[in-house]
Amino acid sequence: MPRPLRLLTRRAGPIGVALTAFDIWRRIPKRQRRQIVAATRKHGPRVAAQVIEQRRRLKRRRY
Repeated sequence: MPRPLRLLTRRAGPIGVALTAFDIWRRIPKRQRRQIVAATRKHGPRVAAQVIEQRRRLKRRRY
């Protein structure tokens, strides 16, 4: 049996994934959407910095 995530992304492509994410976002109650936005604003920059650092380390190990 295929994994659920694989079913969502197999043939959907980037536009299909974006539309699915938007549909899910609309179904979330407004209060929880605000909580998600607040958490993203608080933790987003730190997560992005960690991703950038990991990519740098990965590139250094390759060469």
